[in-house]
Amino acid sequence: MDEPGLQYPGEALRSWLRQFAKTPVAEPTLKLLVVLADTVFFASLGREEGEATRVRIAYHAQGLQGLQAVRETVYIGGQKGKRQAWETLPLEPKSSITDFSVEALVKLAPAAHLPRTAVVVGPREGKLRIQGLARRVEYTEFHAEGEEDVFILHAPEPGHLVVSTQGREVFRYEQGAPVPPGRRVALHDLLFHEDSAVRAALMEMCSTLVESLPKVQPLMGGNREWYVSNAVQGLIRKMAGLHHGGLIALLPKQHDVERFRTRGKYVLPPEQGSLLRQRLQRFVQARADLINGAWQAEAGKAAEEEEDPELKKAAAEHDDKVTESDFQALVESIGQFTAVDNALVLGPELEVLCAGYQIAIPRSGPPQVFEARTLQGRPGPHYPISQHGSRHRAAAVFANQHSGAIVFVASQDGPLRCLHRPPGKKKVLLWSLLLTED
Repeated sequence: MDEPGLQYPGEALRSWLRQFAKTPVAEPTLKLLVVLADTVFFASLGREEGEATRVRIAYHAQGLQGLQAVRETVYIGGQKGKRQAWETLPLEPKSSITDFSVEALVKLAPAAHLPRTAVVVGPREGKLRIQGLARRVEYTEFHAEGEEDVFILHAPEPGHLVVSTQGREVFRYEQGAPVPPGRRVALHDLLFHEDSAVRAALMEMCSTLVESLPKVQPLMGGNREWYVSNAVQGLIRKMAGLHHGGLIALLPKQHDVERFRTRGKYVLPPEQGSLLRQRLQRFVQARADLINGAWQAEAGKAAEEEEDPELKKAAAEHDDKVTESDFQALVESIGQFTAVDNALVLGPELEVLCAGYQIAIPRSGPPQVFEARTLQGRPGPHYPISQHGSRHRAAAVFANQHSGAIVFVASQDGPLRCLHRPPGKKKVLLWSLLLTED
């Protein structure tokens, strides 16, 4: 690239790994990653059937066999076990079709345009080859054995490149340069970490819901707060995955929620507004019945009953799966509303109020916004929110007008972001977010 300061993604990745990688990367691996990065980057500039090519590849030095050896730790029926982390679909070698090239990736990329799915690339006969497709099972909180050798290279938008490993983004390239490390916080940390100001605000606005949920053995099924954070994370992920841009606003308590309901363009009937909360409660109850019951039986605490324990366990497992599926389907449906113009608004206790809510931006413009330097919300430098379009400015206005509210915004001009003005504070804070590899 002739323009000063611009680097090809492969060069940028090499420099970044040499400077920031926690463990040194061998030169042969560096060379391979440079080739992978540049090929994915240029493939992302192509189009197939008029659509931008969103390329995702999974690289392992042993190709498909390496992915098949990765094992994920899970709890099944209260018992700790292992499962294959990647579901793979091999392809027979075929000249020009499975050769690793920009053209081949552009053609095959739509087949991998599914959550956590990638084109598998690995060495064969001394050259990089496309070896098949693979889909990662959903990530858990536990370390997966053998996944440290898997690199995911993903182009979420034309000309962008994201490199991740073990479900965590480690490198991002945009607008001809790498995004400096440390400028983004993981969405997961923002919603789940106990030190997070946003998590604290979410738990405050959903305190009654949290108290209504049954307790689940934490090491097996997550605590009650986890399920609330997970529900919000699902909505945000759906919004981000639509690649359309969107805005989700969560209101704190002590607000006239009916005012928002009446001003939204698309409104759920009042009796349906609690549906998300109700589905979550049913799901967590089923999960508690399964996990707590299995745990008590293991500890010898279950009461003697005439009914076959195995049948009871099978019924509990079925209820767990059905209620989780129903809940996730509703999250997907509600998240889809972010594709329409303006904001999806949720009230306290995850009450779904409306979609298409227009946030008026005053003539004086949006308020001042400051980058958050920490999860706790320590204010950093002033953030030029006015450089963005109306969606970002509306998010800043809403966060400023409603102390304690949480606003998530997705757009084409940058990463997912969160805005929040902590109660009793004057500054609107902004976190730029990164997503666990989806």
